Amino acid sequence: MPRRGWLLGGAMLSTALVSSLAAGPLVSATPARAEQPATQATPHRPATSVASPGTNLLLNPGAEAGDATATGYDAVTIPGWQVALGLPTVVHYGDLGFPGPLTPGAPERGSNFFAGGAGGTASLVQDIPIRFPASPPKTVTYRVSAWLGGQGAQTDNASVTLTFRNATGAAISAAHIGPVTAKDRHDVTEFLQRVGTGVIPPGTRAVEVALVLATNSTDYDGATSMIGYNRGFADDLSFSLSAAVQKPPPLAPPVANIPHFQHVFIVVMENEDFQSIIGNTWQAPYVNSLVPQASVLANMYAEVHPSDPNYLALSGGSTFGVLGNPIEYNLKLTINAKNLGDLIESAHETWKAYEQSANGPCDLGIHGFFYLDDIPFVYYKDIRDSVARCRAHIVTLTQLIGNPSDPSRPYDLQKASTTPNLVWIAPDDCYDGESCGIPASDGFLAATLPDIFRSPAWTTQRSMLIITWDEDGYDLERPAQRIPTLILGSSNVRQAYASVTRYTHYSLLRTIEAALGLPALRKNDLYATPLNDIFYFFLPPAGAGPLRSPQLVR
Repeated sequence: MPRRGWLLGGAMLSTALVSSLAAGPLVSATPARAEQPATQATPHRPATSVASPGTNLLLNPGAEAGDATATGYDAVTIPGWQVALGLPTVVHYGDLGFPGPLTPGAPERGSNFFAGGAGGTASLVQDIPIRFPASPPKTVTYRVSAWLGGQGAQTDNASVTLTFRNATGAAISAAHIGPVTAKDRHDVTEFLQRVGTGVIPPGTRAVEVALVLATNSTDYDGATSMIGYNRGFADDLSFSLSAAVQKPPPLAPPVANIPHFQHVFIVVMENEDFQSIIGNTWQAPYVNSLVPQASVLANMYAEVHPSDPNYLALSGGSTFGVLGNPIEYNLKLTINAKNLGDLIESAHETWKAYEQSANGPCDLGIHGFFYLDDIPFVYYKDIRDSVARCRAHIVTLTQLIGNPSDPSRPYDLQKASTTPNLVWIAPDDCYDGESCGIPASDGFLAATLPDIFRSPAWTTQRSMLIITWDEDGYDLERPAQRIPTLILGSSNVRQAYASVTRYTHYSLLRTIEAALGLPALRKNDLYATPLNDIFYFFLPPAGAGPLRSPQLVR
């Protein structure tokens, strides 16, 4: 078992502190140990070139740098921008039910635009450092512009706010353009340009640009992501100065400062809000008993309702245009896309997905509480269409932990050498919490995880365990789609730590890729924020064992 009794912010993690995690976004907790954590990557890097007057200083101003959603409804990674609120996304012009290429708007538009998404009012923020290469003129002016819009008579709208900050980060003043309302658009689906100019206040060292996509809807985060969808839209944002200024280099993916792990275990549960699990010691005593030994992601979000697209995001770096759980109605449905299993095999590493209640390897049916799509790898054509590959990689849970009725039969956790590099564990629809509730899911974890913690892969090698949920509870949660996620490690993972960095399933995928030495699959995971802040880096001892007496790398 992981060690117990670590500190959070200098105080023992009490029941009250555990409960406080469920109350909402937190301030970052500093662990009691002296080791230095990995640093969190940010979109901007130190300036290395000079932008001439009039240059647009925004990164990814037209939502063209990342992968757009194929349906319009799932949240994606938006390079260069930090999500401050909601579930904003990027939509292709011409997606069904959205503005098309001929919709009135920016004359030199690209393929995509920003949309408010399925999580209520949304906000995207980008900080622009203001550093002049020489003494600036006494007066420096700015120009901000954006094409802002909405859909028909819907009241969702878009605006941009500038906040000018001094060297300490304090706000000096603010300016706004928009919103563009339905009245401004005469209830027509279109984008209208708004422009603002002014003088940079003396003492300005940074400008915070906030794109706000606002909605009055209150019925979002219900049965599907289509209900209550925020149709505030924006495209082609620009912020420029009248004087030459240093600028950041071109947009680059965040650096993944992730230790190497020999084994990554992931367990995916279903349909619970963050506060329904974290702090709920009555229904989920076992999960909460792990909190003092874990890093808790207190600002972690799913992409869409319902389940399956979230599984695909976590295993493939995209939802691939999937809405709903279509494979449950068409058992032969496949997606021709590269996936995490492909990456692992290309690196000559190993993986298996272990299913509770499966009738045998490569069970592609639906029976009792067993649903084939609790393992996302059944969606991928290159796995599904190869019977031998499917049977080798999608197996029963008893193959991992053993079968009490056949104790002499070998199982994968018996040896580190037979434990795959990636272990994906899928409880059935009762024990993942969807059909039988939180106590059943907590009981599954209590019965299963100790086998991992006792295994040679955990006790003699570097292993990481991810416990996450596919989506929240369809209950109009605020904030929408905030889900529980805990990370534990046999080494290198902070204990009793609450991370307030905003993460998604794409962040988990990027972290798994980095932990196993794999490249990114797609732009959603490539540009996702990796879980850098939850790890420590130590000099490894000789051999392949865990870091029992770590030395700090200075």
